[in-house]
Amino acid sequence: MSIEWRGIDHMRSGPLFRVAGNASLRVRRRAYEWLRERFGGFAGRVVLDHGATPDTISADSNCHLRWLLEDGATVWATSAEAIGHLPAVFPGLRIAAWPPNPETLGPIDLVISSSVVAHVGGRLEQVRFVQQLLTFAPRLFLTTPNRRHWLEFHTKLPLLHWLPRDRYHAALDATGLGFWKHLNLLSREELQSMLDEAAANGGASLATQWYEPRLLGCVSNLVVLATQTRPPAA
Repeated sequence: MSIEWRGIDHMRSGPLFRVAGNASLRVRRRAYEWLRERFGGFAGRVVLDHGATPDTISADSNCHLRWLLEDGATVWATSAEAIGHLPAVFPGLRIAAWPPNPETLGPIDLVISSSVVAHVGGRLEQVRFVQQLLTFAPRLFLTTPNRRHWLEFHTKLPLLHWLPRDRYHAALDATGLGFWKHLNLLSREELQSMLDEAAANGGASLATQWYEPRLLGCVSNLVVLATQTRPPAA
């Protein structure tokens, strides 16, 4: 099963670009430290970053790759986008062909998917995407913007993303931001439901731990470490 995600606009300009990137980097660093504490460190671990970005400009792009390598992990990266240049930026990084094959990668301790699930389509596609991630490792670290934050971080527009989808899309068209109509932002309850459904589809169950980073007064991102268990064989 292979899930493709829509093109991501890796923004390069605008007065908020550097400020937003640095704020995102701080949030991601705190989430990474939370993950490292619960995972017991990464030295000797094997991690797959599923959905790495080709961007090497923004401060927060592929930050997990750098931190994991610094902490002694063996790190694979894969993406529907072209990322063959990343090992030159992150020495020691291994690139997995797209779509990745669990059998060729070998045992993986943790799969990371950072800010990808909102880009893969509607609920059905998102459940399939999460189900695919759960085939790689017993533990999944997943992040995505929180739909209930008052600011939509891609468009930098406040509150409009709380409108019914058709009205929100009309507002994006009216403001010249129709590119972002492909996004399907999630609440914590929606993401938990997707995780549970994806695990059940694969014959497993999940235990989840949540981290709630705050930015501009609200929880900015949904950050979850999901550990799957399977019933004993009959």
